[in-house]
Amino acid sequence: MKKVNVIAILFFSSFGAWGQEFLIETPEMLVLYEGIPIELKSWATGDYKKVNMSVPSPYIAPEGSAGKEIAVSLTGIDKKGIAVSLGTKMFLVKKAPKPELVWSGVEDGGRANKSSSALACRYGNNVPFSPSKGKFEILSYSITVDGLKGSMDGVGSLISASHLSALKAVEGTGWITVNVKYTGSGNGILSSRFQL
Repeated sequence: MKKVNVIAILFFSSFGAWGQEFLIETPEMLVLYEGIPIELKSWATGDYKKVNMSVPSPYIAPEGSAGKEIAVSLTGIDKKGIAVSLGTKMFLVKKAPKPELVWSGVEDGGRANKSSSALACRYGNNVPFSPSKGKFEILSYSITVDGLKGSMDGVGSLISASHLSALKAVEGTGWITVNVKYTGSGNGILSSRFQL
């Protein structure tokens, strides 16, 4: 009987005493995320020159595929060049987690840096993959100040100089709400609140 494994996210293998091979895997974590490149590693016991996977690695699940399952099949090529089907594992696709909105490195709930204009969307350490895999672009922003009517709206990830000047002129210890529309590894709207 052939032993086939396709493992995503967590991969632990070692050799015990006398060359015995063992594997620990987490089957419930066979998950892919829309727009996030997830590395897949494959191997099979047996006398194969090569093991081919039916999808590329890293694999990026396309937008709109959340809720579907992706079949990942392995084919072994033996020494005679004959292809042998080794099996298939199913991966559930989920929506990519929402990123965090930060203002010049200050996270939600922190004190606003009114001397800096840089807004960014990024993943923190709360995602089940490397945060650097998330790539985001801010398309537009809207800033409101608690207790004041209206909003300051702009395009891109840099708060305009006129909006920064207006924020610096606000007195008190209230709160600012920043909403952004973003795209990239995911699409949507984020909101964060910053202390004045």
